[in-house]
Amino acid sequence: MSSDRQIDPEDTSELLQRIYVLESELEAIRLQTNVLLDIARALNASLDPKVIASNIISAIASLISIDQASVCLYNEKTQDFQVIGVFDSQTITPQIPPDLDLSFLLQVLDKGVTYYCPPGNRRQDWEWICCLPLQNAQHKTGTINIHAIRQTEITSEQMRFLETVAGHATSALENALLYAIVQRESITDGLTGVYNHRYFQKRLREYISLCQRHKRSVTFGLLMIDVDNFKQFNDKYGHQFGDTVLQTIVIELRNNLREEDLIARYGGEEFVILIPEATEKIVLFISEKIRDVVEKTKVLHQATGIDVSVTISIGVTLWRSSDSPASLISRADHALYEAKTTGRNQSVFK
Repeated sequence: MSSDRQIDPEDTSELLQRIYVLESELEAIRLQTNVLLDIARALNASLDPKVIASNIISAIASLISIDQASVCLYNEKTQDFQVIGVFDSQTITPQIPPDLDLSFLLQVLDKGVTYYCPPGNRRQDWEWICCLPLQNAQHKTGTINIHAIRQTEITSEQMRFLETVAGHATSALENALLYAIVQRESITDGLTGVYNHRYFQKRLREYISLCQRHKRSVTFGLLMIDVDNFKQFNDKYGHQFGDTVLQTIVIELRNNLREEDLIARYGGEEFVILIPEATEKIVLFISEKIRDVVEKTKVLHQATGIDVSVTISIGVTLWRSSDSPASLISRADHALYEAKTTGRNQSVFK
């Protein structure tokens, strides 16, 4: 004996409706996933923190009607913030107000939780509606900040989206900062922090190429510096004190050179300085200035409490149109040799 089961049309309608709802939800998830993938690709497409910050703000603007937003990097050593991205719908050259208290951001980073204050409670411009911490288990990277919006509130769904963007942004900025560290270490001297020999050679070739290309009457100068009697410092006081001497000299050189002058460690106790837009008068003035400053500098030897005097000898020259990198360096080196063999603590121009 058998019987046919009849299907209730209402059950069928509810089932179809449920399928429709699920398909709509799946489509929304798919679209959101694609948006997040596009954002992740955009954030990881550059290793420039400022470009990443711009992409972060663009990602936020694709979901929320923002009027003002910013992205800040945190420096764990100095415990302060650097603004790397700013958006203000009222101007194409936005700036964070100089009196804005960024210390609030450290509170957000310390708590590690998104801060949200509905815009209706705002009392002044550039306040904090939303602050999203950018951090992982090892580092506090920075914050994403929303200061003004053109909607009544940020919904819970939008907040989840923002926090997902913050996760991608943290990863992208960490990669950029690590890359910057690697790049910096590849071109700087580990002891003194100035540029290394390889980077100096690269920039020297660029200087020469620029002068040759433009055939300019103004040339550039090269100073080759050697610490006088450096071996005696190491023998008498130890290599650690010798390192201190080099570091002290670098500090004095940096404090007394122009911003555009480039200093590098050439090797051992030798340094080189490239001086753009130079004349003989300029390079001699600079060389004598730094020679005099170093001569007046005392380096404290901690173990004995003795203030040790330091002097330098300098070989000075200008690039000439017939020069190669090797011939320019050779001439500066000969000038340095003459400075050292005829008394030290002096500048010689060739």
